[in-house]
Amino acid sequence: MAIHATAVIDPQAEIDSSVEIGPHCVVEGEVRMSAGCRLIHNVFVTGWTELGENCVLHPGSVVGHEPQDVKYKGERSYCRIGRNTILREHVTVHRGTVPDSTTVVGDDCFLLAGAHVAHNCALGNRVTLVNNVLLAGYVTIGNDAILSGGAAVHQFVRIGDLAMIAGHARVSLDIVPYAFVNLEGWVVGLNRVGLARAGFDHGTVQAVREAYRTLFSSGLSQEEAIESLQRTGPSKEIQILIGFLEGASKRGIAVTARSGRKLSESPKTDA
Repeated sequence: MAIHATAVIDPQAEIDSSVEIGPHCVVEGEVRMSAGCRLIHNVFVTGWTELGENCVLHPGSVVGHEPQDVKYKGERSYCRIGRNTILREHVTVHRGTVPDSTTVVGDDCFLLAGAHVAHNCALGNRVTLVNNVLLAGYVTIGNDAILSGGAAVHQFVRIGDLAMIAGHARVSLDIVPYAFVNLEGWVVGLNRVGLARAGFDHGTVQAVREAYRTLFSSGLSQEEAIESLQRTGPSKEIQILIGFLEGASKRGIAVTARSGRKLSESPKTDA
């Protein structure tokens, strides 16, 4: 274990012998760090936090600190960072606010400088948050989603797999899987580049496109659209979309920029 002489390590922490901890880092509380983790310098890891293998935390990052919630009174709650995840400069990831709850960042995620992940968020695998993205509490993000610089996401919003959110977007409604979302937080089409990078072939992309037409342009209600998609003998990719639509939503689901309403308010969309 390579620990710089200026680092402060709580004796309660469980740290693998291969971990590197640089100058002026502070590890406080019952933190657990797996093999290959690296804290470059001036990093603060605290609380009941677990870092998976090969995480890299850059200068100024803060992980597992108390949630920014006046209801929090110091109860035990958790923060978990998955394997191979990189937190760049001044990223903040706070632990859960409800006792025994957890904030989760998945495997192979990349959180760029200044990104904030609030209490009780749940990020899937391979999620990218570009510089200064702001996630309020209880936001859920699916696998392979990308949020561009300065995007701000309202509490309790869900963002589906492979969604792409524009820079400085204001996201206050749930975003379905595979969507490209504009500055105002409305769906403007498919995340075609993301789908190609994920290996979606032409037939799969066309199936997703047809599913979007059913959902947003057919005039069907959400329930009717789901029933229609189910009748097609949906592929795995369309099942992911259906599962998202059937999931609990506290914010409602965003539709197209043209209609400018959430899906639950628009049983007969004119998109």
